[in-house]
Parts: sequence; C-alpha cells; structure tokens
Amino acid sequence: MAVTGIWAHRGNSAAEPENTIAAFESAIAAGADGIELDVQLTSDGVAVIHHDDAMTLPDGARVPLRSLDRETVATLDVGADGAVHRVPTLPEVLELLAPTGLALNIEIKGSRYASPAIVETVVRASRHSGMADRVVYSTFEHSTLAAVRDLDPGAEIAPLYEDALVRPWAYVAALGAAAAHPYVRTLDEPGILEGFTRAGIAVRPWTVNDWSDLERLMRSGVDAVMTDDPAAAVALRAAL
Repeated sequence: MAVTGIWAHRGNSAAEPENTIAAFESAIAAGADGIELDVQLTSDGVAVIHHDDAMTLPDGARVPLRSLDRETVATLDVGADGAVHRVPTLPEVLELLAPTGLALNIEIKGSRYASPAIVETVVRASRHSGMADRVVYSTFEHSTLAAVRDLDPGAEIAPLYEDALVRPWAYVAALGAAAAHPYVRTLDEPGILEGFTRAGIAVRPWTVNDWSDLERLMRSGVDAVMTDDPAAAVALRAAL
C-alpha cells in the first residue's frame, strides 16, 4: 500500500489560528509531510498568507485585503486564542519551510483581480527560496495555472475543484497537470479514484477531517490528504 502524505491545511489549523507562523510551526512539529496555504497580494504588491478576501480592521470594518498595504496588514491581529498572531508574508513562510524538506502547496487567491502580478510575485519568491522543486501551485481559477506554467514551464500545478466532473483525470491531463486537488466528497463517485489511478494522476483531496474518510483514502493509496488536524492524521497513518 502506497504511503499517503499528510498536508496540513492552512497549517495545523486544528491547534493554531490558520495561515499563521504558529500554525505552520505546529504542523512541522506534528510530523506533516506538507503544508497548504493561501496567498494574496496587498495593495503594494506584497504576497501575504491569508484566506479571506477581506480583513477586519480594529474598528470592526471589513475591507478588501487587496486595498490594504503591507504595513497596515502587518498591524492586524488574526488570532482568536488570546495571543497575538500576525499575517505572515510568503517569503517568511518559505524561509521557515526551506530547511524542513516539507512540500508546500501555494493556493493562489485573488487571481480575478491581479493574475499577472500575483503569479509573477509568487513564482519569483519560490525560486528565490530554493524551494521551487517542492512547491505545488493550485487555484480554483485554472487559467492562472496556465499563467504559472508560462512563467515557469517546470512548475508543478494542480487544479482545485469542488463540483463533480465527468472524467476529471482527462481534464487535469489536458491542463498539463500531474495532480488534482478535488473536494473530498467528489471522490465518493464510483470509479473516480480508479480513473485517476489509471491515468497516472496524483490525487490530493481537501479538506479531509473525518476519520473514516482519512482511513479509506489512506488505504486507497491517494498521494496525499489535506487536513486541518495533521497530528491526528499522522497517528492514524501509523496505526494502519
């Protein structure tokens, strides 16, 4: 049975505020094989790690992240556990992960607004870090994956998708991708996992937190699972 990798969804978000340095450090300590995170651009072109399109200001106002500069974003607390947690930049996270050997899934957000700028910024940062061979670029906006490949023909890309597709392995292969990142429930359809296997397409479903789903997918030999609780997934894998 192939060993399934465990990728921490937004870091160890079961234990720490998601997409923070604390969450990434906790995922490393938990024994994760990879980390998934979300990247957006500030108004002054800095790649920062945050999922939502908007951020909450100290006065309670919700404003688009893309309208804020890095200096402002850096002052905002994104924690809810009593400690202060700041939004990290992509270079800060790359520096943290570079010595570890972990894979990194960069989900490119905000591509509807600034696809060329965000692709160039993210790919450049990955190259500079020396981690380019461990980075996977993913997004729900698949035209952005083509833009990544235009800039870096050797980049690993993996389309994210949420709705069930007919022969999804054929679509993924047509994109020139060697892996797919589907919503876990789309894999309930009979024959889907087998189709990916026959096509030689790696599968890394999200977000897999249910114990029975984790066990089923690990036994099926999927390439990796993205989970909010990497520590629990590591323990389950060791018990199989």
